[in-house]
Amino acid sequence: MRARFLALLLFALPAFAAPPATDDAPEWRYTLRPGDTLIGVSARYLARAQDWPRVQRLNGIADPYRLLPGSTLRIPLAWLRHEPAPAQVVAVSGDARVTLPGAAERPVAAGETLGAGAALAAGANSSVTLRLADGSLLVLQPGARLALDTLSVYAGGGMVDSRLRLQHGRVEVGANPARATGSRLQVITPSAVAAVRGTRFRVAADTDVTREETLEGAVGLVAAGREMRVGAGQGSLAAAGQPPQSPVALLPAPDLAALPRRIDALPLRFVLPAQAGAVAWQGQIAPDATFERILLEQTSDVPQLGFGDLPDGHYTLRVRAADALGLQGQDAVHAFEVDARPFPPLVVGPGARVRTPRPVLQWSPVVGADAYRVELARDAGFAEPLLATRTADSRQQPAADLAPGTYHWRVASVDADGPGPFAPPQRFVYDPLPGAPDLAQAAPQFADGTLTLALPPPPPGLHYELVLSTDAERRQPVWQGTSADGQMRATGVKRADHYLAARLVEADGTAGPWASRLIEAPPPPRWPVLLLLLPLLL
Repeated sequence: MRARFLALLLFALPAFAAPPATDDAPEWRYTLRPGDTLIGVSARYLARAQDWPRVQRLNGIADPYRLLPGSTLRIPLAWLRHEPAPAQVVAVSGDARVTLPGAAERPVAAGETLGAGAALAAGANSSVTLRLADGSLLVLQPGARLALDTLSVYAGGGMVDSRLRLQHGRVEVGANPARATGSRLQVITPSAVAAVRGTRFRVAADTDVTREETLEGAVGLVAAGREMRVGAGQGSLAAAGQPPQSPVALLPAPDLAALPRRIDALPLRFVLPAQAGAVAWQGQIAPDATFERILLEQTSDVPQLGFGDLPDGHYTLRVRAADALGLQGQDAVHAFEVDARPFPPLVVGPGARVRTPRPVLQWSPVVGADAYRVELARDAGFAEPLLATRTADSRQQPAADLAPGTYHWRVASVDADGPGPFAPPQRFVYDPLPGAPDLAQAAPQFADGTLTLALPPPPPGLHYELVLSTDAERRQPVWQGTSADGQMRATGVKRADHYLAARLVEADGTAGPWASRLIEAPPPPRWPVLLLLLPLLL
């Protein structure tokens, strides 16, 4: 049965030595001082002072009154006087809950103390940080479940014994930061046994495998009767019923130097460099570099991490890569600031091509925005804006006609705290519509029911659209046509006054304004009248 568990035992050195790696009979080792007697030591530390003969026999002491200072006295933990040493909840983030013996599950709060028998569960994007009696910090990661089996202090504070059962998920431990002597920490998972001689490590428990990563010190990982030493910067795993695998080097910390320091748009996206040997990446966000409160966590099988939302403020991103064994590598941290509120508007128009000299810059209203900051410039860096104004409306037009060419514009929301980030800059090209054609120079010619005239050749890529009608509004057309060279020939036209309307049209059908002129019919020829008067003259 013992081989089905993983126990992580932190040993403290010198004055109070650590118990052995075995979990059968854990011991406290006391270094004798001048003036110590076996009866005096037993009276101070044993649960039953009268058990000093048992200590004498265990240590092979001939004279209980004459002890050698500096030598070690072995005392089983079961014989020591002890009292409860509750864990303190240092920090809570998100949906973290606790179940006390005989009570229903409830939210856990920072500042409360938890005794043996308490069970903790951290939801997604949630964490709980515990401080044990010896100062050890244990951070329960998102999705993990942990039970506090034993929390005791022995020998009047000479030794702290903490026994924690990790049922699922991952914990990160900074054990015994003050290097206090006489502390013993056990983290139990369903796979193997490990003896820890260090201060920083991680443990992850799945259904049938335990993964351990040593960041400082060393860990002796024991399973199926075999022990494997895992040094700093190494990791190993132990499957249920199998010996530990040989340690492998943890992947190095990812390079986060290219990540942005300021983020002004949500969602958050961090693009990471590719890394040899990495098959997955995990990112966590905390309000500071201690990571006692984990606000968001994301895992990706590509070198890119995305997070949905964060309030404006300063944060720290922690990233590590995982190898094919599922062992997570060294940490890389990156400090950044979110300044994304008020949210920028959604740009509506104009499009990429503008045909009017005063285009309408338009965007969608933002809830909570009091006004909007609008800028228009010829350069993409907005070094010399042509327009920089504040408006309560969701649209803005330039005060003067624009010259043909390329323009850039952007808009930001403004609230009581000031302007937020600009929406992504927009680019458009002002390409004026074709001008009205000049019809004054055209000389119309009527002959045999046909009207011909010659307009100036249209610019390249344009053609004329022509309408001949009896009214100026083109409601009664008598002829319609197009011309690519400016030549017009309208047949079946009576000798009468007509209105000619013409406009220039682009290849895509975009047309300029109409121009029109009245074409007066020439007077009829005189010779028919002369023929009628000839008999009278004769």
